[in-house]
Amino acid sequence: MNTYGDREALAQKGHFYGVYLLCSQSVDVRHRGKCYVGFTVNPKRRIRQHNRGSSFGGAKKTSKKGPWQMVMIVHGFPNKIVALQFEWAWQQPTLSTRLKIFDDLRRKLPRETHFDYNFRIVNRMLGVGPWHRLPLTVRWLETDYEREFQLPLPRHMRIVSGKVAITTSQRALAVKRTAAAAAATASWSSECHLCMQRIEHPERSRFSCLNASCCLSCHMLCLASYLLDDQPGQYLPIVGNCPLCETPLVWAELLERKRFEQGVQIQGEDENEEEDRDELSDCPDVDSDVEHICELSD
Repeated sequence: MNTYGDREALAQKGHFYGVYLLCSQSVDVRHRGKCYVGFTVNPKRRIRQHNRGSSFGGAKKTSKKGPWQMVMIVHGFPNKIVALQFEWAWQQPTLSTRLKIFDDLRRKLPRETHFDYNFRIVNRMLGVGPWHRLPLTVRWLETDYEREFQLPLPRHMRIVSGKVAITTSQRALAVKRTAAAAAATASWSSECHLCMQRIEHPERSRFSCLNASCCLSCHMLCLASYLLDDQPGQYLPIVGNCPLCETPLVWAELLERKRFEQGVQIQGEDENEEEDRDELSDCPDVDSDVEHICELSD
């Protein structure tokens, strides 16, 4: 079942890939209500670039047609390429191999707003492959636009509200890393509970339960195979239950905790100064080669 709530997120620079939806708040009726889909690694910086214009890194299609609001963002993609593929399909549903089979996505319905049309597209996308297997989060950034999804999302996807901030500061992420390390070492066992073999290099290959009171200790591959037991042909699990305590497990959360447990370091001589420079940078964010903005229909 999808989780829903107010969750302001703190993401680590270099590990955030999001595809967002903008809505124009222009006083000019020619532009008001239009939408734009784009990719970003830093939402706060990206919306500032769009509103400052193409000379400051914003897209040409949004320049002088704002101000814009970033109303929602889908994130949790494993890498930049997957996020860009999602962005392109959202922009071009009639060209996407996986979406062009849906006749209802071919055009905006009569009296349908541009936002509603784009929301209907992304709702459909999240339910078809390969995206329906990704551990994605749908984040509402503007409460005025929040609404229920007409098509149910896969149960492992999260629906949340709140802003997201990108940081390079190791201190800002220290609490998450400490908690991850503490949970990982709470009840350490040198043998895998699934294959009963010794766990070599536990700092890299040992996984434990998300339940801090559970003593599960197993190889990463053993746990993945266990969670995929009823999904032939798949290689990466999405969700499942702990083999010892039956606690629901989300594979993406296990991977994230392992990353923080290992203490992924950010390069840079002065992390806080680097973060400040990044927030003030006028360097353009990365968009896909194809940019799209919904045009008003007659």
